[in-house]
Amino acid sequence: MDVALTPSARRLQQELDGWLDANLPDDFGKGFRLPRDPDERVRWLRAWQATMAGDRWVAIHWPEEFGGRGATLEEQVAYHATIARRRPPMLIGNTGVSLCGPTIIRHGTPEQQQRFLAPMLTGEELWCEGFSEPEAGSDLAGLRTRGVVDGDELVITGQKIWTSGATIADWMFALVRTDPDAAKRDGISFVLVPMDAPGLEVRPIRQISGDAEFCEVFLDQVRIPLANVVGELHNGWRVARTTLSHERSTIFVAGQMRMTRQLERVAGVLADATDADGTPRALRHDLRQRLAQAWIDAQLSRVHGARSFSQIAAGQEPGPESAVTKLFGQESEKRLYELALDACGTDGLFDRGSPEAPGDGKWILGYLRTRASTIGGGTSEIQRNILAERVLGMPRDPWSDQ
Repeated sequence: MDVALTPSARRLQQELDGWLDANLPDDFGKGFRLPRDPDERVRWLRAWQATMAGDRWVAIHWPEEFGGRGATLEEQVAYHATIARRRPPMLIGNTGVSLCGPTIIRHGTPEQQQRFLAPMLTGEELWCEGFSEPEAGSDLAGLRTRGVVDGDELVITGQKIWTSGATIADWMFALVRTDPDAAKRDGISFVLVPMDAPGLEVRPIRQISGDAEFCEVFLDQVRIPLANVVGELHNGWRVARTTLSHERSTIFVAGQMRMTRQLERVAGVLADATDADGTPRALRHDLRQRLAQAWIDAQLSRVHGARSFSQIAAGQEPGPESAVTKLFGQESEKRLYELALDACGTDGLFDRGSPEAPGDGKWILGYLRTRASTIGGGTSEIQRNILAERVLGMPRDPWSDQ
């Protein structure tokens, strides 16, 4: 990102670089691999997050009183840019830290803040998001999972889908319809659900990439205390807007840097690849043209990110035009992996584990994973609708709330 960092942001960047130098595994970047066993991997990543949290490197955007650094926007940009450049092990609890945590800080009771924030920060408790449903993904306000008040408890019945990390999560923050007679957005509550509650079942969904990170979550008469409702009953839509506003914040910096890095690698693949007769594939006009377009896309993404940054820095809330970030960025990512496979030729179709697979199969894996990128978190069609209706002023879709 071409963003002029403030002196405090530069100091934070230097401090983080020094901390990573001192705390990353000795063989990091030199053959380091996370444990292959899934349970051991989760334990290792929990311990890593606890280490980062110990020096307040997990949630720098949180207020200091809750274990963050109260970082300015410029400092957050510097943080994400450094993380994208250094690529340390992932924060396994990022869903809670980035989405649920800020929501509890803003709307939660003091008791909820005391109970949930500290273990969320250290990775002791992992979180997943229970928003989408089989018939309420893009039209989130149309969700049908019901919550019925019974004394001091809420009894929840319904189904959530595409729930990332549900198999390892300890808690789920979910939207539940608690007033079926109210307007679509007025009868929803934001609730915190323990994943070991009786009546809750998790079923992984196998994807074409071989991953099973997404899950279905079934809730059958699941009882939770009313004290686990964040921001009062029937007020969940307003609460959820805080959650959704944090989904894209300054993380666009890491996304833009990731796209640029992948573009450089694809250019390297194209430079080294040859056809069966030995002709360099880089001589093919169509591939060169697509590589040039991918570079243009990366620059457009950078410019849009810088424009969004300037708006936020000026104290403005991200508007509907922020849908461009997801729509353009993820559609560009799909095209980039398609180019990578074509640059590899037929060898690009070899999967992981095959000695002939270029890059150990990462290009075919990335291609398969990006098939879902334009669906999760709001489909490309929905992003286009947002831009058409709220930016260009075109008529609303018939299914939309009036």
